[in-house]
Amino acid sequence: MDSSQFTVITAAKFADFVATRDDIHFQQTKAFGDLQAALGHQPFYLAVKTDQTIVAAMLVTLAKVRFGYLAEAHGNPYFSTVANDNQVLISGAKALLKKQGVLKLIIHSNQMIEKYDDNWEKIGEFNQGLDAFYQDLGFSQGHLSDFEKGFNYNYSKALTGFENFAKLEKSYKKNGLQTIKKARKLGIQVYEASYDELADFKKVVDEAGERRNFSTRELSYYQAVYRAFGERVKFVLAKLNFQKELVANQLELVGIYQEIEQAEAQNKKKSLDTLHQRASRLEKFQAELQKLAEMHGDQDVILAASQFFIMPNDILYMFSGMYDAYREFSAPFLIQDYMLQFAFEHHIEHYHFMGVNAPDNPDQGVLKFKQNFKGYIWQSSGNYELVVKPILNKMTEILKAVIKR
Repeated sequence: MDSSQFTVITAAKFADFVATRDDIHFQQTKAFGDLQAALGHQPFYLAVKTDQTIVAAMLVTLAKVRFGYLAEAHGNPYFSTVANDNQVLISGAKALLKKQGVLKLIIHSNQMIEKYDDNWEKIGEFNQGLDAFYQDLGFSQGHLSDFEKGFNYNYSKALTGFENFAKLEKSYKKNGLQTIKKARKLGIQVYEASYDELADFKKVVDEAGERRNFSTRELSYYQAVYRAFGERVKFVLAKLNFQKELVANQLELVGIYQEIEQAEAQNKKKSLDTLHQRASRLEKFQAELQKLAEMHGDQDVILAASQFFIMPNDILYMFSGMYDAYREFSAPFLIQDYMLQFAFEHHIEHYHFMGVNAPDNPDQGVLKFKQNFKGYIWQSSGNYELVVKPILNKMTEILKAVIKR
């Protein structure tokens, strides 16, 4: 006799179950449920138990739509290796959600189905049975929202097989590592924002969103994320004091001038050519720093910011921004290097730079930045939909089509 039973569990029980998994997705955690509740959505923690042991589970959140509710499971639910357990989970979920007035359930699956090298040459296929798996559970393939299309292709890097972080850094592309080394010579400080500094983070992301035409979040969202995820999220910023950097650059210039005098005295023509080139670059930089120092005075100025979710085996790079006026300081490179070091030191195996544009999109700037760290491109599995109330769902779709006209 089959002892598998569908049940609704508490957030705490769900968290205990998730803690036993190796495949934790940040959107299938109690923290994400807490976040959704803070945003006004209703979280449900659904599970299947066999002999009082949880064998499958998923977090589903409800959002109000016309004629009812939309239920969504973001990330990858924790399915069982036993097919019947999964049938029990989905049939139980469908019955429960129907009582809640849900029109349809969307699972926003995020599994790798194809892997590419940096030249978009396919180097592997994965989870090819995923469509059939969901079809057996009654789902059909769904559409991607404009936001989700930005995460249909992603960039990641495996952090295993490196003896130390120095070896990991050497795996970056040459240009990327050179940019990091150059930026390190400046007085840029990379630091983690406190709750009270989230407004600074938002300002950077908003400026980038306006310039690059992407939507951003309210401050209340970042605050809710900070409260819900705690140590599992980092808002990382980079800042520089232009006045102090001006003084440091001037001292370096004085040193170069002294070396030039010595080289002239010793008639070292090759050394002189190199030294004059260095002096020319520093003089140009000095003029730029002078303007910035006059503008900002003796204070720290934020250059760039990024948000990261931290799971036991994955780091995910999410929202970010950089003030375009400070592009030449390459602060985003230092932020990524900072988090890659964090990941390596905490034995986190996968670093996800996340969304890049599709290969047929002419704008590949984001991909080119992420490729500096030398990883791989992969395609995500997309959405799967299960209609819970066919008639009302059809009415909603017809209404949407009419409104679009």
